[in-house]
Amino acid sequence: MNSYPKDQKEAVIKKLIELRGDPNPAIGSIAEIARQAGIPADTVYGWNRKMRQSAKTLENQPASSTGQSMSSMAKFTAVVTTASMSELQLGEYLRRNGILKEELDTWRAICESANDKAAANAQKYRSALTAEQARSRKLDAELKRKEKALAETAALLVLRGKAQAIWGDNGEE
Repeated sequence: MNSYPKDQKEAVIKKLIELRGDPNPAIGSIAEIARQAGIPADTVYGWNRKMRQSAKTLENQPASSTGQSMSSMAKFTAVVTTASMSELQLGEYLRRNGILKEELDTWRAICESANDKAAANAQKYRSALTAEQARSRKLDAELKRKEKALAETAALLVLRGKAQAIWGDNGEE
């Protein structure tokens, strides 16, 4: 069995996908696609059969396996996994996992906007933290000043009491 380069196989599969989606294809037939690519027609027919079987498998899956019921982590993983894929790889991944291209695009946009929001929130929280730290320092300084004044007043009261005990109460003055 011959092994074909990945890019050549992807190009043929892309043509097969175009052929399936177009009722009046300009490409021609599967045999013509095989002839143009220099690949035996049986091989291309096999690739087409596998592609159709994977499409049927996806059609028969319950609705709960679609992207709507996926967890946030699974959606994020799908976005990260597909970021560097070619169009063919992406199409195969989406079919295999029962995800619509529009859903993936929406998730990608949400991830990007979440990053922007996180940066904006971090800046907002940093400025709020700085303001609270300044307020805390100001309150600490005020507390120390009041504690000092209270200690001074307490010392004066103690001295006054001692002075009265020593000299007595001079109510004449």
